[in-house]
Amino acid sequence: MNTSRLETLRERIRSLPTTPPPAPWKAIANVAVGGLSCVGFDRDCDLLLVVSSQGRGVFDCLSGERVARDRGDYEEDHAHLEAQGIGPLQGRAIRVAGAAGGGLPNSTADGWALHRLELDWPGQELVLTEPGSHLFGDLYDAPAPLHKIHQDSTVRACGFSATGLSLVIATSSDLLIFARG
Repeated sequence: MNTSRLETLRERIRSLPTTPPPAPWKAIANVAVGGLSCVGFDRDCDLLLVVSSQGRGVFDCLSGERVARDRGDYEEDHAHLEAQGIGPLQGRAIRVAGAAGGGLPNSTADGWALHRLELDWPGQELVLTEPGSHLFGDLYDAPAPLHKIHQDSTVRACGFSATGLSLVIATSSDLLIFARG
């Protein structure tokens, strides 16, 4: 890709308004989580483990409900990027992403993709692309629809559940949950 095409894409993304994800995605919850460190999905469902300076919590990302809470001191395994589950995830090591590294899935089996871009560091733009489209579009067609769904400099982790039905954005102080049926 030549430099002018790349700069055109950068400018296009910078000029996009920040909006919620398009249908079929729906905002499920926006939860304040002080000192959020990391998050991780169970590999078989849409339960999300959240680790913060205030302990651990488990959220059902399809309903937005917090289904478990442990306020005790806890520190995730930074070397293996894992945290021990609580409540319905009790006894399970959950792979996490956050301040120490790691990552959540950035695409779904049916083609939704989340792009975490640093166009103007330290700020980050989170851009969602729909199935069948690409961030760079097609060389011969009109530009693909891009959805800038978040802009922040404190994103700890973002991505999809393994089921592809949930999308989360975790910052140092907030958890945003989106889902589709």
